Amino acid sequence: MKANWDFAKFKKEFYSFTGLDLESYKDKQMERRINQLITREGYADLATFFGALKNSNDVLHKFYNYLTINTSSFFRDTKIYDYIEQKALVNLLRNHERLTIWSVGCSHGEEPYTLALILDRLKAMHRVKILASDIDDKALEMAREGRYVKNQLDKVPPEILSAAFTEKDNAYYIDARYKKVIEFNKKNFLDPIYSNMPSLQMALCRNVFIYFKTEVQEWIIDHVSRLIVPGGYFIIGSAEFINKPERFKLERQIPSVYLKQP
Repeated sequence: MKANWDFAKFKKEFYSFTGLDLESYKDKQMERRINQLITREGYADLATFFGALKNSNDVLHKFYNYLTINTSSFFRDTKIYDYIEQKALVNLLRNHERLTIWSVGCSHGEEPYTLALILDRLKAMHRVKILASDIDDKALEMAREGRYVKNQLDKVPPEILSAAFTEKDNAYYIDARYKKVIEFNKKNFLDPIYSNMPSLQMALCRNVFIYFKTEVQEWIIDHVSRLIVPGGYFIIGSAEFINKPERFKLERQIPSVYLKQP
């Protein structure tokens, strides 16, 4: 393997290997973060780091975590989940017999499982299918297992924790009934996958596009929002913002929550 790669060479080789196009990310910010990671982990250069990515699923998973901030927890951003439970889902369940919800970039499964827990509390879990996707195979494997440590569950109400999880060997396992309403699949949302996606009543695209270039962010927003039926909801991260949401037929309800207009 040739040494002294520049960042353009690294991006090209990484795309060939994974299908994830780093050109979509903000260049200077992404290059700086990758160089910081290489220095911290003790790799000699970009070529050496790429070799490690190719040869170790653990290194690749760690890099995906670093790229996409695969840090989450149950009931993250309480105000948003309160709105989802008390307003959005109540409205949707009143107007639709069945709901399809997409958790875009689901990481280790905390977000789709939180939705399932809320729907169970609303006694409506049987009326919903939750699609959960991520590009990281290892993250999806962990999500399907449904095994979590205590600090990931800090915001789970005690009555839900005791009813929905089993504690074993210093870990907590989510009950199988919640897994039945979730379909975990590998998807790269930068790929042309949208023609094969169903209509949605809700999409959660939280902390997914914060590092992408503006034109890529808008491409993602446009394609995801087109799947949402009028009266459906588009949920983004608390650090994210949609400029002129009316372009996408979206109307802001509260910070991070948008309603799809006719």
